[in-house]
Amino acid sequence: MRVLAALLVLAASAAIAAERPKPGDMVNNPPYAHWSQFPVGTSVTTKEVVTLADGNTVETLITSKLVTKTKDRLTVETLVTAADESKHAGLAAQTKTLTDYPAKVKFERTHSPDSAGYSVTEGKEVVDVQGKQVEAEWVEATTTNGDETTVEKIWTAQDVPGGIVKQTMVKKKGAKVSSQSAMQLVNVSTKPAKSSAKKP
Repeated sequence: MRVLAALLVLAASAAIAAERPKPGDMVNNPPYAHWSQFPVGTSVTTKEVVTLADGNTVETLITSKLVTKTKDRLTVETLVTAADESKHAGLAAQTKTLTDYPAKVKFERTHSPDSAGYSVTEGKEVVDVQGKQVEAEWVEATTTNGDETTVEKIWTAQDVPGGIVKQTMVKKKGAKVSSQSAMQLVNVSTKPAKSSAKKP
């Protein structure tokens, strides 16, 4: 999942700033750390628009909800809903997945090793989140493979469930853009899920 990969990039950059753990060491799992501070039932919705080389767009709404949580692991339900235009592109109208995140993982899973054709920059920026100005950390990763280049940038904030508030990706082949996408947080609900057994 692209969101998870982006969070792992953040963890890798954090490891560079701190004392770097060794392979095999257990470290905090970024997705668990971002979700575990919120009650079960908390959800976030993001809107993603992908623009293809021919100018067509594919739009989806992605809702992620915390469904279970313990001190050792948690589960997030992700519901991806395609807009009408996306359905015509051959996408399923709706897909649902469940992802488990353990509290701790081996360092290798959160660290992207240095390699040729791969670079990461980072910084801080104030972004608009539901009408509020929030200071977010951003990481931009550039990957080059032959004449193909992918630039992915992600903004995260500690007080947002799941962490991610904004994400962009641009893919190029030579000087030509083959596709680009923009994902933006559109709704956050931090109310616990209602109990159906509350009333007799």
